[in-house]
Amino acid sequence: MSNAGELFSDDKWLEVVSSLKEAANATLPDVMFILNRDSLDVNYEDASSRRNDGVSAESRMEDEDLDNLRRERLYVAISDFKCRAAVQLLLVQAIIEIYNMYRSQLSTKNTLVVFDAVNQVASHAHKINADVTLRSKLQELGPMAQMQDPPLLRLEIESYQTCLTFLQNLAVDQPPFYKESKAGSQLVDLCQEVLKFYVDIARPPRLTESSPNQAHWLIPLGSGRKRELATRAPLIVTTLQAFCSLGDSSFEKNLSYFFPHFSNLIRCEHGSSEVQVALSEILSSSVGPILLRSC
Repeated sequence: MSNAGELFSDDKWLEVVSSLKEAANATLPDVMFILNRDSLDVNYEDASSRRNDGVSAESRMEDEDLDNLRRERLYVAISDFKCRAAVQLLLVQAIIEIYNMYRSQLSTKNTLVVFDAVNQVASHAHKINADVTLRSKLQELGPMAQMQDPPLLRLEIESYQTCLTFLQNLAVDQPPFYKESKAGSQLVDLCQEVLKFYVDIARPPRLTESSPNQAHWLIPLGSGRKRELATRAPLIVTTLQAFCSLGDSSFEKNLSYFFPHFSNLIRCEHGSSEVQVALSEILSSSVGPILLRSC
């Protein structure tokens, strides 16, 4: 790609970015092996395939340790999950490298194709990271899984960062047919989506009482959750800056949708001060003037 990209026509670029999208879709990590315990069960056929000495299936089962077979299958599934996650991370990095080299040659349509590819990776990674049951089971596996918690945090963050880059650059470059596309509304939707995800993680859980007159106490977040929030902080800062980068008319038009997110961010616990600083800047430099004009 780095050597031949300059030779491609727009149609050839479409073939390339479509192939990248297919590759991203084909390598999505699968976690059903954890959620569906039945998929790991060992039956007579599984055990009989391990040996070929003419002994009956029943006697073979007596010779095999079913726990070891089940553990082996689980190990293979975990290895496949990690391999797919690594491939997806490399794909996202390759896509952004290709984009940076040939940004000026990519049409609005082709840029949105690679946006869709990376956005699919980001959404899938977030779905896995947000699955509390899955994360609990992965932690129970301990040394066998050897995965961070959440398991695809880096992939999710880098993918969303890349998606924001694509949409922001389209707004700056405005290549042909940009205004006819939905890239502007997609940027607004993506910013809202990322902020909502963060608020859901950062909002402390409530300790409720049976009596409606009892106080609702907020439970402080644990150290693991705070580390996750600190890792997510740069993405939230980028998201807030992306919203600020909208033109004045678009910013004011969408402010009513974003203001609840800003309010929730104020109430949240944070793993670092980065989000609070960025939020303070957007309130003072962008939201404040709009409120003063309406007075």
